[in-house]
Parts: sequence; C-alpha cells; structure tokens
Amino acid sequence: MEETESLNLPDSQNPDYRCGTVALLGRPNVGKSTLMNRIIKAKVAIVTPKPQTTRHRILGIHTDEHAQIVFVDTPGIHKGEKQLNRNMVRVAYAAAEEADVLVIMQDVSKPLDRATRELITGFASGRLKQPRLHVLNKVDQVAGRSLLPRLAEVQQLDPDAVAYIPLSARRGEQVDSLLKELVARLPVAPAIYAADWFTDQSQRQLAAEYVREQVFLAMQQEIPFQTAVEIEAFGEDENGMSIEAAILVGSERHKPMVIGKGGERMKSIGTRARKGLETLFDCHIDLRLWVRVQPDWFDNPGRLQDLGLDG
Repeated sequence: MEETESLNLPDSQNPDYRCGTVALLGRPNVGKSTLMNRIIKAKVAIVTPKPQTTRHRILGIHTDEHAQIVFVDTPGIHKGEKQLNRNMVRVAYAAAEEADVLVIMQDVSKPLDRATRELITGFASGRLKQPRLHVLNKVDQVAGRSLLPRLAEVQQLDPDAVAYIPLSARRGEQVDSLLKELVARLPVAPAIYAADWFTDQSQRQLAAEYVREQVFLAMQQEIPFQTAVEIEAFGEDENGMSIEAAILVGSERHKPMVIGKGGERMKSIGTRARKGLETLFDCHIDLRLWVRVQPDWFDNPGRLQDLGLDG
C-alpha cells in the first residue's frame, strides 16, 4: 500500500477501474502520432509529413478517473530492404501482439489502396484475438458524403471489428468517441503508471527525437531516412539543461546539405529544436549540434542497436 501511494496511482481502490494497452497501427503517415499527442495533451511523438518518421515504440499515457490507457505508437507498416525498415515493422507487429486493444488507422483523404486493404485483412484474419477498432482519420480533409462508401468497404474487409470511427486527430473531432470505445474494452485492472506520467521516454530520448523532427522538416527526399540523432552529452543544473547531439548521416555528400550554406540550415534546426524542448521541459536549453558521417548506419545491426533501433 505504501508503494502504491508513493507512486500516486489513480483510483487505486476503485474495483471498476480499467487499465490496458492500445496499439496504434497502420501505414506510414496516417496520423498515429498526431492522435496520441492529441489524446495525452503532450508532444511525445514527433510529427512530420515524411514517411517513417516514427522509428520505435513510443508510449503515451492517458489517465483519468475511470481508466488509464497506455497507447503504443508504432512505426508505419511498410516494405523496405534496409535493416532499419525490417526492425520498424517488427516493432509494430510485436506491439500488436502484446496489446489489449488494436486501433487500425487509415487516411481517408487518400484512396483505399492495396497495401492498406492487405493490412486490414491481415489483422482481420483471426490470428490475433484482441478487439479491433478502425479509425478513419483526416475526415476534415474530405467531403462527408465520401465517408459512407469508405466505411462500408472497411466493414466488408473486417466485419468482426468492434467499431469504425471517423475522426480528425489534428482537430480533435470525434476523439472523445474513440476514447469511450477504448475504455469499454480495456480489462478491469488498477493503473500501472502514476497519474502525472504521460510517457515512458527519458529526457535524452525526447531530446533526440525533437532534434530529429527538425532535421526531417528541414530536409528533402531520401535524406531524412538516412539521418539519425545521437545524444552524446546531457546535463542538468539550476540554470537548465545542456545537450550535445550528433546528427548522423549515411553519406559524405549529405553532410553539407544538413549544414546548409554558411551553416544556416544547421542553425535553424538547432533553434527550432531548442524552442520545442524549452516548451516541453519548461527550462532553458543549451543545445549544441554537429554532423557526423557514418556510412550505412541504417543497415548496420550493431549501430542500430546502439541507437535503440534494433526492434
């Protein structure tokens, strides 16, 4: 009892309290990270228009008086030849196997393509027994009359799913309806995390992700996939935090592209990342960045393990 109280677990004496894990699954760029950030009211998963932004499992924790939902934001399920691609997809399927509820997301502003159909029917095959909910995201970008045929097609592909919910993660439309459906299907169990926790990521991990987000937003084409961020020094005192990070690139020709003319792009990446981190941590941040070339780091199992991307 003393340990429970010290952790400040919510409603620890409520016999009807619910707690469980929800895996957010789908193709790249369907809005999984945006949805999780919206629900937990904190930016713990970076968001960019680039494919494969999310590279590892990220927990986002939503807690209220009735339930604690532990969301697992997963990398987009895709095909790729590099070791990093294979690791990312393995992370997504592992999260699905371990979750209490599956949320399968799609982007309704784009046609229901073959890859998305195969993903839906794959989860509908019955191998995994958890309840499945389908989220049709980005309804704010389509005409309402186009939703009914799309809903009907998804229901035909997976008739045994427990709910089909159109919503806009970006605007927050219908997100409350999703939460009600999820809570109803969580197991009755006490909370796992303290009420004020919103992620299991460390400050170092969050710092690396915030820098990588700005690299992705600043760069074009294939370069984002061939970049990573490694925190090399992290300190905290009464004046704030000091962070030193290396931006890894896979080719010598990419280094000047990240730095930019006269270092302007690098300066912009650092400024934007620092501002985001200061908002997140609510303190002054001294952020220092440099670029390091590590050829084919994204296809090197040992290097991927060092970066926590080994799946």
